[in-house]
Amino acid sequence: MLAPLLALALSVQAPDPAVAEAAAVLDELHAAAARADVTAWADRLAPGLVWVGNETSERWNRDAFLDFAAPVFARDEGWTYVARERHVTLAPDPCACVAWFDEVLDSATYGTARGEGLLVRDGGRWRVLRYALSYPIPNDLARDMTAEIRAFEAAAPVVDAPGEAADTPEEEAAAVTLDALHAAAAAADSAVYFDLFAPDAVYIGTDVTERWTIDQFRAYAEPYFARGRGWTYTPRSRALTLAPLDCRCVVWFDEVLDSESYGTSRGTGVLVRGDDGRWRVALYALTFPIPNALARDMTARIRAAAQ
Repeated sequence: MLAPLLALALSVQAPDPAVAEAAAVLDELHAAAARADVTAWADRLAPGLVWVGNETSERWNRDAFLDFAAPVFARDEGWTYVARERHVTLAPDPCACVAWFDEVLDSATYGTARGEGLLVRDGGRWRVLRYALSYPIPNDLARDMTAEIRAFEAAAPVVDAPGEAADTPEEEAAAVTLDALHAAAAAADSAVYFDLFAPDAVYIGTDVTERWTIDQFRAYAEPYFARGRGWTYTPRSRALTLAPLDCRCVVWFDEVLDSESYGTSRGTGVLVRGDDGRWRVALYALTFPIPNALARDMTARIRAAAQ
């Protein structure tokens, strides 16, 4: 659980044409969904898409996600997510053909939402290869809401979607870094923990205001670590994807975690291999997945608390 340090602000980025083109595809994707245009929407999804929904049971490949969405769109019932804030980062490869992103969204149905993912450019077109959607829980509601979620899951367990085992040396090495990151956090080992992040890394916490540079996150975390107070998140399942780059130097991940304090959690993000051959975390986003049966009530309460 992380205390807010930054107020939300509209992201301002250098006018890199590749970044602008990649961001435009996300706007096109959301606009097509809002007008229930299944053809335009599907065209923005890469053939190898994996879409991670808010509940941990929701991890769809492209065909399964299209099957889920088709009847909704057929009833002219799209969904509306409008980006309030977005950050797009090009992968460290001269092809300018892979980028990762995080965005804060306004949902007509659920209020504030958040998405992270991976974009790829193939044949001159940017498309979404990975997308993870969640509904951030404010810090002052988190204890009570996560306790409700734990009680609900104890009575009616949510069956997690299966992950994907690491099947390349790069993915295996990236997984070792993630395991080391969680172990260092549990041990409150600040030196090891922050050495596992890239110098320009971003950490996103469970409250929508929490988007830190690694220096900001260190300033928050080190006083806790200095008192021997870490946090324990134990991976329950994990999927890793080696990005289609010649450098073989970017891996996307999504993982379901068990937290001693908060129950089911999820992490998504990106690891990058540096010139020294080491894998480090470039983006980590932590969230508390809300079971579908609780989502409308909880997001309504979150919206009411924000007014």
